[in-house]
Amino acid sequence: MWIRLKNIQIYAYHGAHAHEREHGARFEIDVELLAALEQAVKSDDLADTIDYVKLQESIVAISTSKRFHLLESLADAIAAQLLAQFPASEVIVRVRKPGVSAGVVLDTVEVECHKKTNGNGA
Repeated sequence: MWIRLKNIQIYAYHGAHAHEREHGARFEIDVELLAALEQAVKSDDLADTIDYVKLQESIVAISTSKRFHLLESLADAIAAQLLAQFPASEVIVRVRKPGVSAGVVLDTVEVECHKKTNGNGA
């Protein structure tokens, strides 16, 4: 079963340029976890599933505890930590940075990281 948290919004200090790491910006994060949750379905007990609040707290902690130069590095760090911390077999993390100045008009820049517990992923 997939658990999805969509559009977690944080303010953090990530970016390739010094002014981005100094002034900060808003980031949007989506996370999808694949987990065997049959017991949770049967028991209807929070103890048998992945607690969404703890999941969100972990994502925010990772995203705000260190300044990353690249969105790719941030997405990878989130994915790796979630696989280590929660009983999931696969995770997909999307990190968006709205309003990036790239010389053209665009809504957002987004990176996507896939990881599995066996070490495969992109």
